[in-house]
Amino acid sequence: MSGEDKAAAFFQSSPTSLPAFESLKLYIKDFCPDARISVQGSLLAFRTSAGFAYVTLPSPGDNSVLFNLAITNRKKLSSDRIDKIVQPAPGTKSYVYHILIHSADDIDSEIKSWIRQSYEYSKLNYA
Repeated sequence: MSGEDKAAAFFQSSPTSLPAFESLKLYIKDFCPDARISVQGSLLAFRTSAGFAYVTLPSPGDNSVLFNLAITNRKKLSSDRIDKIVQPAPGTKSYVYHILIHSADDIDSEIKSWIRQSYEYSKLNYA
């Protein structure tokens, strides 16, 4: 099964999330045509040599969120749109940001710039 097929199957339990995901996928494919989609359990990842954008579905019963988008960055971002910030390795300047996507409109220029930064950051770390 291809990554695209696995992604479609990933959203079977949350079909209302698929249009926003497709919007995200088109944007990523535009600037990173070599990005692959991989699915590992409850996590969908966009990756080249390393992952740079991650999608998880909302908790059961949470109809207000289509999916959770996680990205990485080495600079600390600040925005009301960020639901949670995790520093996976204390003392490093690497952060994982969780952003709740409520509609396809949420994937705007700000989110897109963060995804690009995450992609560029992944190339620095894994080149």
